[in-house]
Amino acid sequence: MSTTIAPMRDFVSLREALDKLFEDSFIRPPMLNGGTTFPIDLYETPETYVLKASLPGVKPEDLSIDATSEILVIKGEYKESVEVKEETYIRKERRSGMFHRSFELPLSVDPEKIEATFKDGVLTLTLPKADVVKPKQIRVKTV
Repeated sequence: MSTTIAPMRDFVSLREALDKLFEDSFIRPPMLNGGTTFPIDLYETPETYVLKASLPGVKPEDLSIDATSEILVIKGEYKESVEVKEETYIRKERRSGMFHRSFELPLSVDPEKIEATFKDGVLTLTLPKADVVKPKQIRVKTV
């Protein structure tokens, strides 16, 4: 009895496994608590920090945002669709479950003035810098 070896099939399977391992580890690293993470952009203007978080499929009511003058925490949940039975999946890559991320800000912000908007799956937080960290223009008077 002869067995046939399908090296290309094995190679593709190994390659797919390595790609998934790399993607899960570096591109979409899981949180240490078993939850999931999400991509963000954080940039600075003279008056504020602006954080944009991609949260497709999340509803605003499933989000919680906590802020102090130096730390921002975003928590939420990707809810799984209950339309499909688990055993009928052929491939399942969309994540579900709780998530949270904490961000330490480079300078203090005023937590009372933080604004949050949510549009098209993107959470935008505008974090006004605290008055103590904003540069002040000092006028020199002649005497």
